[in-house]
Amino acid sequence: MRHWLDIGAAVSAFVAAVFWFLSAYGSLPPMITYWDAVPEHDPFYRAVKFSALMNRWAAGFSGLSALCMGVEIFSK
Repeated sequence: MRHWLDIGAAVSAFVAAVFWFLSAYGSLPPMITYWDAVPEHDPFYRAVKFSALMNRWAAGFSGLSALCMGVEIFSK
């Protein structure tokens, strides 16, 4: 059981690193000012929204990795 928790923690940490890389990779398009609200098709808005989504997935996998390690500690 402990071996599988180690593998789960390592894989989850790697996947979290991939998602964090995706959230930070590339450059942001220039910000355009709008009078009222930002439209959904604005490139800057879409890039920031994508980055936030990748950060959310990365945080989830990082938490899963920490959970695997925590369960391993108490499964002795």
